Amino acid sequence: MGFTYKATCVALRGLFGYGAGWKIEGLENIPKDGGLIVVANHQSNFDPPILGCSLNRHVHFMAKEELFDGFIKNAYMRAVGSFPVKRGAADMGAIKTALKLLKDGQVLGLFPEGTRSKTGKLRKAKLGAVMLAVKSKAPIVPVGLKGTQHPFKEDLEINIGKPFTLDEFYGRKLEKSEMRAAGEVIMGKIGELLEQ
Repeated sequence: MGFTYKATCVALRGLFGYGAGWKIEGLENIPKDGGLIVVANHQSNFDPPILGCSLNRHVHFMAKEELFDGFIKNAYMRAVGSFPVKRGAADMGAIKTALKLLKDGQVLGLFPEGTRSKTGKLRKAKLGAVMLAVKSKAPIVPVGLKGTQHPFKEDLEINIGKPFTLDEFYGRKLEKSEMRAAGEVIMGKIGELLEQ
């Protein structure tokens, strides 16, 4: 973890009251090394830093390219290990970056829903997230995030599930129906953690 990433985590933990106000369950489910995809529900702009600072490994996030506008924002986002993605189209550059990170043994953080859920209800997984999981064959760790919509008022709960794979979908070109089924598996694992 670089200085900027660590400094961000120290600031966030102080801001949201690390300890009583920031409960993390299942940290032992994060493998100590090797490529890994961490998937979580998405309901707040605070989700990426809260998720990243809750794990014991540096998490690299794919973030919408607008967040990289301007010198300072661009420098910060890259310093914490994020990289831009063009939304609404297949961004092959972002996909290649994500696959290389996983191949190099890094952690990739994804919000499969693609955008925030304003109601807190889980949405369907975007096919791009499914494609990355299947193509990389990396283990996937689901995470249920609670309290991130109002982190100053509510305690944060981060429930980390056990790693799983989508190996039943490996080794062949998938139909859209199969991609959706794989997405349902991912969202189902996240949903189980939100119910705990």
